[in-house]
Amino acid sequence: MLDSPAFDSERFAASLHAIALGRDFRYVAETPSTMDVARTAAAEGAPHGALILAETQTAGRGRRGRGFFSPPGGSLYFTLILRPSREGYARLPVAVPLAVCRACAAEGVDARIKWPNDIWVGERKLCGMLIDGETGPAGLIAYAGIGINVNADPTADLALRDTATSLSRELGREVAREALLARICDELETALSATEPDLVEAYREVSLVLGRRITVDDADGAYEARAVDIAPDGALVVEREGGERLTVLAADVSVRPRE
Repeated sequence: MLDSPAFDSERFAASLHAIALGRDFRYVAETPSTMDVARTAAAEGAPHGALILAETQTAGRGRRGRGFFSPPGGSLYFTLILRPSREGYARLPVAVPLAVCRACAAEGVDARIKWPNDIWVGERKLCGMLIDGETGPAGLIAYAGIGINVNADPTADLALRDTATSLSRELGREVAREALLARICDELETALSATEPDLVEAYREVSLVLGRRITVDDADGAYEARAVDIAPDGALVVEREGGERLTVLAADVSVRPRE
């Protein structure tokens, strides 16, 4: 919806309970990518939890170098700057998608994680994210770039008509972006303090792929398997025909229709 109201930073702050995440809030109307803004801000000393939000991105990026469709009109495109411990850094591939999934589910949709970190409702994509990291003079820095279709209609784009959805499309009403973003920050701060077993088990419970037949497309080609587990580091454990188990670290996964 192009007439969706502008993001209200005061309303966001009033909804936020997290101690660090989202407290340093930076808004830009338009940018090529919030990840680029975040890297500059981090180099200039932005603290752990700093958040950069844009109304639209002209060159948004997804996993594996893909573009990320980021039109204006009431969705959320943002990057969180995280300065975690080494242990916390290892938890990000599980903690970040879990936090976003929980926040979206709290709005009333059956949100699920399609490995590794997309959020789907039913058989349609609601959210994509990219988690980058680097080590610098100040230690580990991670950038969690997240795009969620909130009130905009992604199906207006012909390429996304059959594969994408939004919260407003699923719920039949607009969603308050400020409260949703605050909940994501709250959920992520909670997830980062959880024990590893609890965190991984919570991820498993909302997985879209576990127990289903999938197609894995990695550097060596494509093959069919069944998704059987999520490893503590977020890797996907699959079982091929004949019982061979493999641990998948980086690949595209397509979910086959339910049997």
